[in-house]
Amino acid sequence: MTNEILAQDKPSRSRAGRRSLMALALCLFAAPGMACDEPSFDIEIPDGKTASESEMAQAQQAVKAYVSAGEAFIACLEDSGSTGSPAYTRKRNDTIDGMEKVAASFNRQLRYFRKNS
Repeated sequence: MTNEILAQDKPSRSRAGRRSLMALALCLFAAPGMACDEPSFDIEIPDGKTASESEMAQAQQAVKAYVSAGEAFIACLEDSGSTGSPAYTRKRNDTIDGMEKVAASFNRQLRYFRKNS
């Protein structure tokens, strides 16, 4: 009888395996956006008053790439299925704010560039 009780208290390998699989699934889906690549903007936008045309063109391409990466990041977050979570909302809003700031900064320098050309 004691052996039967001990055998019942030990989880079987299949039960332990299922628990491990469930823990892994929780880790994967508990933090939305972890598998999504959050964009970063690492270049400095040139001063439109002194920049060359090629510098402004390179900056424009970098801004476009950043905005595209931001849109892809938001789409990835939406595909993760947790659009109602506070973490999703914060990441989405932070990404949109970042894209707007970068675009506004570039557009300001572009106006200076066009005025001086």
